[in-house]
Amino acid sequence: MIVVKLMGGMGNQLFQYAAGRALALKYQTELKIDVSFLNADPKNEYTKREFELNKFNTTFLIASPKDIATFYKKSLFDKFISAFFPNSIFKKNIFNQNDFGFMEDFFTSSSKRTYLNGYWQSEKYFNSIREILLKDLVIKKEMTEACNLMKTQIQNSNSVSLHIRRGDYVSNKNANEFHGILPLDYYHRAIAYLNEKKSNLKVYVFSDDIDWVKINLKLENTCVYIDFNTGDDSVFDMYLMSICKHNIIANSSFSWWGAWLNQNPEKIVIAPQLWFADKSLNTNDLIPSTWQKM
Repeated sequence: MIVVKLMGGMGNQLFQYAAGRALALKYQTELKIDVSFLNADPKNEYTKREFELNKFNTTFLIASPKDIATFYKKSLFDKFISAFFPNSIFKKNIFNQNDFGFMEDFFTSSSKRTYLNGYWQSEKYFNSIREILLKDLVIKKEMTEACNLMKTQIQNSNSVSLHIRRGDYVSNKNANEFHGILPLDYYHRAIAYLNEKKSNLKVYVFSDDIDWVKINLKLENTCVYIDFNTGDDSVFDMYLMSICKHNIIANSSFSWWGAWLNQNPEKIVIAPQLWFADKSLNTNDLIPSTWQKM
């Protein structure tokens, strides 16, 4: 079995699921999800997250405490296998992500019994199963009437999604220091770039602080503010982003997935050059090579 540790919000959970799914398919074994960390924050330092994978047509089992313990409490047999038969199919691995860069040995140093501990924020882990993931990540819930109407409008216009991430990036000190807030100038430059490439662009604006955006974001293009997908329906923001012709994403895994799920072969995706406030973090593999960094 492949067990993947779930951390963060919806976008992060999708990265972790996708990497685990790719590994489980490689070894033709089951994928299990460890949800124990979602509520593990005794110092109250992190934004509380809900389990989100069940909103999609995903394929997995929930890992039991026993499943997880088998990787951390190794028996004498496990220790014997590790010591004398390191390439055995019975070997159990704990695969820890060292940084945010793609780990070249992900598929070669893992095994049929691997526990994944990391964020796995690169399509290099799962691009080989893109067609499978496009089916897995179909939303199970029926779309609302408002969402269906917006879907038609988006598909019938030269649409570009624009996502502004605020929320805990503003309110949570740790999140603010780690992620940082993109300046509005980034969005102005991104729209200017797209206006040079495409004509009659209609901008569909998404945000977790849409009232702030309505006041502060001033664009010459026609803008439509998506303000009706709240609560459990917020997943439809990702869907609507994915059916836009083009995407301007925030330093957010949520809009990253909105752009990655976009199946327009001629899409232009603009992403921020600086993903984290800490410039020393390795994010070279986070943005696909076909996207435009700005």
